[in-house]
Amino acid sequence: MKRFAIALATAASLFAVNASAQQASGNLQGEALAGDKIAVTSTSTGFHREITVEDAGKYSIRRLPTGTYIVEVTHADGSKDKPKQIVIQVGTTARIK
Repeated sequence: MKRFAIALATAASLFAVNASAQQASGNLQGEALAGDKIAVTSTSTGFHREITVEDAGKYSIRRLPTGTYIVEVTHADGSKDKPKQIVIQVGTTARIK
């Protein structure tokens, strides 16, 4: 009985790992000036994430749920670029130019 319980617990933990690994997400990459803030907002769900660009000028936002996003860049002086629309697809990296 003890072996059965251990086998069942092991099988359940493997299922949990597989279930979480199949999440539908993609990535976003781009270049901006150091100190710029990048905001991405899903047009359908309102999901929102913000980052600040580091010294190298390149940025990456990983594991975004799939869908269409509006990307907004706010520069350190407060000015903003025109918002861009991008589509995030499963397992891919969208690039902002």
